[in-house]
Parts: sequence; structure tokens; C-alpha cells
Amino acid sequence: MTCKYPVGARLNEKGMKIYGDSFPDGLIPVLSPFPITGLIEGLGETKIYEINIPLLVRRDQEGYHKSLKILSDRFKVPVEVLDSECRKNGMPLRAELVSGVRIDPRFVIP
Repeated sequence: MTCKYPVGARLNEKGMKIYGDSFPDGLIPVLSPFPITGLIEGLGETKIYEINIPLLVRRDQEGYHKSLKILSDRFKVPVEVLDSECRKNGMPLRAELVSGVRIDPRFVIP
């Protein structure tokens, strides 16, 4: 895994089937290398990583907006509202869709 982000999650095969069009290299910046428990509608409590939206590169920003559009259509919520909430609270990425997390060694304090 390359060090594209300070902390990056690599999508597994299932994750690539779902998000591969949005994130073609399968690497997504996350806030922490450790998953947390979050509530996802329809799934209840589940382990998630929080996507670090401000660190998304331009191509990944396009993927992020594609994902927002899918969620907007599914939950009948305007894209702008979802974007605002995700930037404020983070966008969840289910841990079951991640094969591993890498921390860029430049950000590790010895």
C-alpha cells in the first residue's frame, strides 16, 4: 500500500465491488487506523472507519460525490444535506469492506 494519505484504508474485494467505481485505487483516507462502533441505518451498530473527507484527492472527491448521490437517492435526502453532515460528522466506511489500514511512517512518533 502506498503512502498516499497519513492514514489510509485499503478496500477488500467486497469493498471494491461496492466502491471501486468511486475509488478505483481502493485506497481511502480515514481519521484513525482503528475502527469505531457506529450506527448505520438498516444495519444497527457496526464497526466503521470514518473517511477523512478533506484529504480526498480530486479524483476521489468525484467518487465521494458519486457515493453521496447514491445515498441521496436511497434515503431521499438532498446531496447538500448529506455533504454537510458528512463533513461535520465524518462519512462511515464499514470495517467489513476494508482489508487493512496503513499509517504513513512519517506520521508516527518514535
